[in-house]
Amino acid sequence: MSVFLEGKARLVFENSPIRVIFNQRQGMNVFQEDAAFQHLNQQHRDIIAALPRFHYVLDIQDEGLWYLYNRSSESEMERFRTT
Repeated sequence: MSVFLEGKARLVFENSPIRVIFNQRQGMNVFQEDAAFQHLNQQHRDIIAALPRFHYVLDIQDEGLWYLYNRSSESEMERFRTT
């Protein structure tokens, strides 16, 4: 499903049981206006709004919400340190 907010199209999969939510620099409107995110309360929206780089919220339907942090392995750091 495409959702048009603030003149931009966003894809939202309402029936997807697993969602990974990244930092929302473009705004939080989709989490207040779209039916797919009506289960999120204000505390969840505050966490999403404040997500720093490499932090995510994993939303699994009927299971829960998890706060995740992506930490590079030592081999990734060695390989990509200067890029």
